[in-house]
Amino acid sequence: MTQPNQIHPAFPNSFSAIVFAADDFFCPYLAVMLFSVLAHTEAENRYDIIILYRDISAERRTRLAEMTQGKPNVSLRFCDVSARIAGYAFYTGGKENFSIDAYLRLLIPSVLSGEYRSALYLDGDMLALTDIAPLLQTDLTGYLLASTRDMGGIADYYQLGGLRKDYRDRVLRLDHPNDYFISGLLLFNLPAFRAEFTQEELLELAASRKWLQHDQDVLNVLCRGGRAKLLHARWDVMKPYKPECLPPALRQELEESLADPGILHFGGDEKPWKNTLSPWMDVFWETAVQTPFYKEIIYRILQEHPGTINEVMVRRFEQGEIGFRYVIKFFRAWLNCKRKHRRDGEK
Repeated sequence: MTQPNQIHPAFPNSFSAIVFAADDFFCPYLAVMLFSVLAHTEAENRYDIIILYRDISAERRTRLAEMTQGKPNVSLRFCDVSARIAGYAFYTGGKENFSIDAYLRLLIPSVLSGEYRSALYLDGDMLALTDIAPLLQTDLTGYLLASTRDMGGIADYYQLGGLRKDYRDRVLRLDHPNDYFISGLLLFNLPAFRAEFTQEELLELAASRKWLQHDQDVLNVLCRGGRAKLLHARWDVMKPYKPECLPPALRQELEESLADPGILHFGGDEKPWKNTLSPWMDVFWETAVQTPFYKEIIYRILQEHPGTINEVMVRRFEQGEIGFRYVIKFFRAWLNCKRKHRRDGEK
């Protein structure tokens, strides 16, 4: 039975989708990831892109859609899913700036019509360095989904005094703690997922408790017993956290991913628009400046850190007299100076 706002394939004989989720505020950062995906498209592949949302303005949707112009093998559509989660209360605590929109990825099996066989969900705070279409060709036979290991979380699991070990053992009751995966990249086996869970079951489970890592914990619980296929870490590369705590095989995989990243993930506090020490910051800004939102991203830095800048510089930026590289250079110098004063004060 067809449900409201259900999406059908954009291309004939193409039954895979690429899905994002965002709110109105996050759109400028999602645009950077979207540009990186579009920059690595191949003519022989089809890219059926869908953005799930609750509150993205028509103006922002138009600007995002315009980014696909001149690419006949790319379709970009939006799906308002606010009605689907109405009445549910999801826990968003324990993580700064975590949004309820992260839970929207749980709607993918029901939002996409039965014609779709697979769907690749990607977080918006990522950057693709290669064509992502080959990921959709992953054999998912016997699995509910595919993802990459949460290397940072697994390192914390093994770290002496780490917070996650007791929780993952006692609450999540994971069979294989080394296989705990991240929800920033999810390749759904849609027929298998639909056969196991309804939309209501997924949402009720997600809203049933204060999950430490939110929807990510929910999906790991559902895929206990080896029901998630583990992809190489190069498809979700984040700044290493306590790599020395990882088992040797995972440490080697992490090192391989850092040497040959396919997708960069600016997870946690490592957002280039918030942290000048963020890894791969230059790659992010080189991409961001090519999007229609880059001035807004820069202006937010000026607004959020008023002490970094004077009114003259703001006006010159708005009028196009100075570029983003000048502002970022100034921002970096100001933060480094602030850190130095803080360190000196602690001595």
